[in-house]
Formats: sequence, C-alpha cells, structure tokens
Amino acid sequence: MNQILLEKLSYYLNNNSKCININQVKKVAKGDIPEVVAINYLLKEYLEYDYDYLKILNELNNNDYMDNPYYKNIKLPNKKYNNCQFKTDKYDPYELFVMDDFKEIDNEILPQIGYFKRPFYYPAIYENNRLWMSITPNEINTMKNDINDSFGNVLVIGVGMLYFPYMISLKEDVKSITVIDNNQDIINLAKDIILPHFNNKEKIKIINCDAFSFLDNLNEHYDYIYIDIWHDVSDGLPLYKKLKKYEEKYQKSIFRYWIYNTMKYYL
Repeated sequence: MNQILLEKLSYYLNNNSKCININQVKKVAKGDIPEVVAINYLLKEYLEYDYDYLKILNELNNNDYMDNPYYKNIKLPNKKYNNCQFKTDKYDPYELFVMDDFKEIDNEILPQIGYFKRPFYYPAIYENNRLWMSITPNEINTMKNDINDSFGNVLVIGVGMLYFPYMISLKEDVKSITVIDNNQDIINLAKDIILPHFNNKEKIKIINCDAFSFLDNLNEHYDYIYIDIWHDVSDGLPLYKKLKKYEEKYQKSIFRYWIYNTMKYYL
C-alpha cells in the first residue's frame, strides 16, 4: 500500500475535492486527450506527486446508480427533524470521491476514486449544519456483496439511513430484520421519516440497545449479522477487533462487516 499516495489523496478528498472541475478538465482535454488523462494530469499537479492515477480513477454512469431501488423508491423530504436537516446533496461534474473498497491492482493495494461527468444527486442528513449521513455510490458499492449474501433472520447493527435494511427487505429469502442502535434520536428519525417509505416494513424491527450488550445476551438465532457502526477505517478497526470475538460465540451465524475489504489491509 502506497502510504504517501494514500495520505495525499485523503487530504485532497477531505479538503479540495472540488478543485478539479469541468472547466479545468475541458481545458486540459482539448483536442484528442481523453478526459480521464486530463484528470490524471491535474491530480499530479494538485498533489505534487508523480503517480499513474489512471489505475485508481473510475468514470461512473449516473444511470447505473439512479436505478438503485433506494434512490428510486425512498423519497426523503427536504425538511428539518429536531436538530437534523434532510437535504439533497450532489457531486459536481468531475468532483472526485472514494467510490469503493481498496482493490489489488498490479500488486498494489489501491483506493478507488470515482467521478461523474454530470451532476449526481444523493440523499443526506445534516446535524447542526454538518454532514452526518448520506447514501452515495460508496455505500452502494461497498454493501453490494453483503446485501446479495444476506438471508434468513438478519441482525443489523447500526441504523444509519436504513439503506442496508431496505435493500435486504426486498429479498424473498430474508425473513426478518432486527436493527439495533444506541441512539434514540437516530431511531426516531429512521422510524418517523424513512421507514414509512418501505414496502416491506413489516419485516423490520428497530431496537434501542448497545451493540455489545445486545450481542452478549442474544436470546434468538440470527442467520446473518451485519455490522455498520463506524465512519471509516480509523474508528472501525478498534470496534472490529472487539466485535470479532462474537464469531466464536455464535458459530452458526454468518458475520459481515462494512468496508471490511478495506480494513483488512490495515490489519
């Protein structure tokens, strides 16, 4: 894993992700130069680090994501809820963002950076004017395999914006979904604003409980346990290590963890 590359990209994406814009790309890409090559050139200039960014750049198609059932069917209002504000956020054309787990390419472990050529809109929740949660292509891509593998009676740890519970509720082989979270405000928001849009809401039960206390005292069997209670690798690794021990305790359950494919490279 190229640590210098990761640090420079992380800083750029957290602070300057809108620096590369459609006007700059078009200016560099005039003539026969492909736009992705122009972005590669601009990244080298901004990061002051010579690297072949073509390995990690991915042009995304808006329609591939707008066909996602959550985007199509869950219409969240642009309204306030207590100290939270529902909004529609967007990625500007050629704005760069993390769009998937790390992947191994040419014997390197590399982040995956995406961009759209047209504005891309997605739902988000702000708390006290700060971004709290959102459903972006990153969530869609990093949860896809875990959604496909889910079955039976499912335990989901972490409410979020109910993306994972919604997607698995559409599956016939998922019979019930228990969602736990220790934040009653988040639970209220999910129940009052998001859950009413679900077609199969009868499958879902939301409980206010600490994750570790709940796992310490399971009184029913879950076929599939999905854990999504961290923001990124930095806060996820310590929690993952603590939660991993429950796999030994509940050997008949399948455990899955959000962004595990990225975290394992740090492990």
